[in-house]
Amino acid sequence: MKKKILLIHSGGTIGMTRDGQDGVLRPDRFYASLLKVIPEISTIADIEVEIPFVLDSAELNFQHWQKLAAIVKDHLPESDGVVITHGTDTLAYTASALSYMLQNIPIPVILTGAQRPMDELRSDARNNLINAVELATADIPEVAVFFDYKLMRGNRTSKNHVNFFDAFVSRNYPLLAEVGVNIEIYRANLLHPGGPFQVRERFDNSLAVLKLFPGCNSDYFQPGPAIRAILLIAFGAGTIPLQSGNLPVRIAEWLAAGKAVVLASEARGGKIEPRLYESGQRLLAMGVVSAGDMTFEATATKLMFLLGQHDRTEALLNDFQRSLAGEMTVLQ
Repeated sequence: MKKKILLIHSGGTIGMTRDGQDGVLRPDRFYASLLKVIPEISTIADIEVEIPFVLDSAELNFQHWQKLAAIVKDHLPESDGVVITHGTDTLAYTASALSYMLQNIPIPVILTGAQRPMDELRSDARNNLINAVELATADIPEVAVFFDYKLMRGNRTSKNHVNFFDAFVSRNYPLLAEVGVNIEIYRANLLHPGGPFQVRERFDNSLAVLKLFPGCNSDYFQPGPAIRAILLIAFGAGTIPLQSGNLPVRIAEWLAAGKAVVLASEARGGKIEPRLYESGQRLLAMGVVSAGDMTFEATATKLMFLLGQHDRTEALLNDFQRSLAGEMTVLQ
């Protein structure tokens, strides 16, 4: 018996096709378009299509993530897996957010997309969608991203390239699976649900981000009283200027006002090591918290997620330093 896969289409390049004279993209017509281009997809699984919205992924926010999580929850009893087609620009943010929201998800939730529309010559949509659906029939209980023959943990991915088909990369965590002549699932790298499934949907976007550059003037960065957390994107291992500007003074003011301050690096790979240098040590002593080896996407969405869960900064920071869904490496 074929497994049942829920296919949620949210927009993006992969779905840039129209079927029917009125140009309206409906679930039945979207699936009919799929079958025209990828007829064999129906041999892999029984597909049910949901289209909650069709948007450029740059338009998405936590309200759309909540909608996606609610659809997964509603269809969980009758689904063996979920595939979400999504625009590539913010796909890693959605994957990270869903990994926090869908606590202990017992089935695969795989996000994929394409660099070229599915009905174009040389499109990567066909490969990505076929393999995402097939992997969604496997025992992979977590939120993942499939692109260019690779399955990656969703909250470990970042968009890596605008033009190439290997658009996503997982720099700080090994692959969950690879597709070649055979499908290799690396089970040692998978999450194992540690409790009952639940959806935690609250988010709060009272987050500000300051990315440093040489000579930047922190006086221009004025997070108001409504901002509860600040993500500071520092240099290299987590360094900031101490001998020029007044950034340490500003950070002290933010901390005194009860704001959470998190330190990350502009480097896309590796783990920041703030204790290696004087400035990092000083920040940690002040009460700034390190983002470790998390991606920017995972860090920003995690902060908004935890801002939605906690009113107290101390509780937020305690949870921030824990791995909620495999998004960070926690050294024992």
